[in-house]
Amino acid sequence: KPELAAALGPERFLREIEIAARLHHPHILPLYDSGEADGFLYYVMPYVEGESLRDRLDREKQLPIDDALQIAREVVDALGSAHSHDVVHRDIKPENILLEEGHAVVADFGIARAITAAGGETLTETGISVGTPAYMSPEQASGERQLDGRSDTYSLGCVLYEMLAGQPPFTGPTVQSVIQQHLAAEPPNVAAIRPAVPADIVGVLARALAKTPADRFSPVGAFVEALAKRKSAAVVATPTAVTRPMLRLWRLPALVGVALVVMVGTALVVGRWIRPTPTGEPEHPPTAIAVLPFENLSADGPYGFFAPGLHDELLTQLAKVAALTVIGRTSVLAYEGSAKRLSEIGDELQVGSIVEGSVQVVGDQLRVNVQLVDAATEAHLWAERYDRTLDDAFAIQSDVAQQVVAAVGATLGGSEQQLLAEAPTANAEAYRLYLQGLEYFRRPGYLRQNSEIAQQLYERALVLDSTFALAHAALSSVHGEMSWFRYDPSPERLARQREEAETALRLAPELPQAHMAMGEVHYLGRRDWQAALDEYSIALQGLPNDAGLWQLIGYAHRRLGNWDEVYAAFEKVTQLDPRNATLFYDVGGITYRLTRRYADAIAAFNRALTLAPDLHLAAVLKGLSYLDWKGELDTLRAVLEQLPPDAQVGGLGTARAQRVALPLWERKPDSLLALLGSARDAVFEGQLFFLPTSLYAAWAHELRGDEVAAHAAFDSARLLLDSVLAVLPDDWRVHAARGLALAGLGRRQEALREARWLQQSVVYREDAFDSRLVAEERARILAQAGEADAALDEIEQLLAGPGVLSVHTLRLDPRWDPIREDPRFQRLLEQYGN
Repeated sequence: KPELAAALGPERFLREIEIAARLHHPHILPLYDSGEADGFLYYVMPYVEGESLRDRLDREKQLPIDDALQIAREVVDALGSAHSHDVVHRDIKPENILLEEGHAVVADFGIARAITAAGGETLTETGISVGTPAYMSPEQASGERQLDGRSDTYSLGCVLYEMLAGQPPFTGPTVQSVIQQHLAAEPPNVAAIRPAVPADIVGVLARALAKTPADRFSPVGAFVEALAKRKSAAVVATPTAVTRPMLRLWRLPALVGVALVVMVGTALVVGRWIRPTPTGEPEHPPTAIAVLPFENLSADGPYGFFAPGLHDELLTQLAKVAALTVIGRTSVLAYEGSAKRLSEIGDELQVGSIVEGSVQVVGDQLRVNVQLVDAATEAHLWAERYDRTLDDAFAIQSDVAQQVVAAVGATLGGSEQQLLAEAPTANAEAYRLYLQGLEYFRRPGYLRQNSEIAQQLYERALVLDSTFALAHAALSSVHGEMSWFRYDPSPERLARQREEAETALRLAPELPQAHMAMGEVHYLGRRDWQAALDEYSIALQGLPNDAGLWQLIGYAHRRLGNWDEVYAAFEKVTQLDPRNATLFYDVGGITYRLTRRYADAIAAFNRALTLAPDLHLAAVLKGLSYLDWKGELDTLRAVLEQLPPDAQVGGLGTARAQRVALPLWERKPDSLLALLGSARDAVFEGQLFFLPTSLYAAWAHELRGDEVAAHAAFDSARLLLDSVLAVLPDDWRVHAARGLALAGLGRRQEALREARWLQQSVVYREDAFDSRLVAEERARILAQAGEADAALDEIEQLLAGPGVLSVHTLRLDPRWDPIREDPRFQRLLEQYGN
């Protein structure tokens, strides 16, 4: 009604709807349009085949336990995504949970928020109730307007309770009686109503329905982790498993103006499910291709590498064709041994064609079966069986690539035909050794022994054919990795990396992999980011659809500070490799955090954790993002408390190395010293820090006011760092830590020399990525050494641009205490804290 629209306030209502419309997730029903027409407010959502959870509950009363938990997990997944964008649903109930083919889709996201934000206290005059009494959190029932995700957790707990018990946790003859129970009463034990509910699920419900928000699961993702721990073997422990993205069925018809606000009694009915209209066009083009891992039918023996090797090479061959979109290796490996239908896989990867095959080696005979399948219909488009000798391995994968290109209707460019047909070596044994080396080099974990074995295999291949340019390029990459991961940081290793890349380019100037190898020489060894980018750009002409190459391009742009180009590379590489968790936490999440797009960073980290729930680095970075954004430590604390102290957290070192920051920031020196006492190593080391435990002990003693103990600990740290510096004289991490130790000892001039060393370092001057950490450490040394103005100059520059230094860490960290009372420091906190 027009009077209702006037009460809501159209501008703010539509603005809040627009925020909700930005949510994109397989378990969130999207908002397509909204507006005002003739005094009516409206918004448009797609039609969903199926029913609501309310319909199913009305029919069945109680759901099978495993069905209830699956629905709850999928709703939690949707809520986690929305909460990462600072959107709280506020009205989770069975009517707003739609079921399509057994999977949950959450509707009306942002509607309650929009009504609340737009109407304020005027809503009571129109008779609109925001939220539903049976599912309201206590804080919502008491009228609090500033709700967070924990309110949704409570509401979902009510829904899960009803799915298991057949009734909500609280019922009563009046709305007020139900609300009063939410505020003061404890729900009946669900196991008393349904004894089959396991005890661990009873405990999960009790926590979700806690009266105090701080006692509930937070963030909401912890809810799904708890649900995933139930002991029933029928429950899948991966919380975010989705058979296929529901978004594929959601299409918008040409006429949307029929969806208007309608008043029925005193309830507000907004929107209408709009039935999709068939378009006649395939949802995903046939030129979008996924090559599933080849099945290895060989008996255990020396040729087990053939299946993964041929699979890798076929991916590379197809990546050379610009007219194709080829899903990257990491994403397709997730389907190795999968029982999913090909149509489901096609939907998940958004491809129109799927290649699958098998490889069998018997003696010197090689049999390869390959088929190309229409992902939507599962109809076979092309199939072939190759019975050849081992010497024909390259010819087989070259022919497969050309047949696939022809079958999907792609057109080859001028040089692409030659690239697909050109053999990298005439020596079959050398090619087999190359495939075997590739299989070791591609193994997960970047383990030293795998790289060393790959190196030996590539070198053996080159003994047989010294003109094998592709093997020279691969060997160059091994040398670069050995140096980058500090397995062998010697100058000799970098020299060998450069020599192999130069040889590859001399033998095959047009070879894309040779230009990639030379790009890595510039990136890893010379730290010449622009030269690396130039080489990657040349390689891109021959490998336009190589996900790994696009990832390297994103990294180079990030070092150069070309942030828009990083975002573009991230968009491209996640299109090519959509299930690669590394891309989401690294290229995406880390970049968004650095550029202070915290909501986007948290969404990227959540996506990485959806794909790889055990990716500790993404979880810790997500916690740090909440700290940077809102000054909130609970998320980080919860993540770190779940990890064993010595668990590795990628480039952040161990969990203990991250955990020590919490008592330091909270000024709890005794807790910090206790944590240090159980440390196994004398140094906390990560990719971007090298901090002796004695340095943390010194800061703890300072907080306790024990100057003698602090001085002794600072000196212990200095002695250790002096010895390390003799071995690693150019390591900025060691110089930074030494500067802090010297400042703590009162050796001001020596500390300032370390600050100058950092300022003159290549990393500080030329690396837009790592330089932010170097600058922060330099500012900390300056502050500790009494150079307040210089420290504040550095801090101001860091706060004004990309970086991980935030006003919240400045407020918390006691190492900034020497300049804390400086009026300029306080002004910066005020200026950048808004």
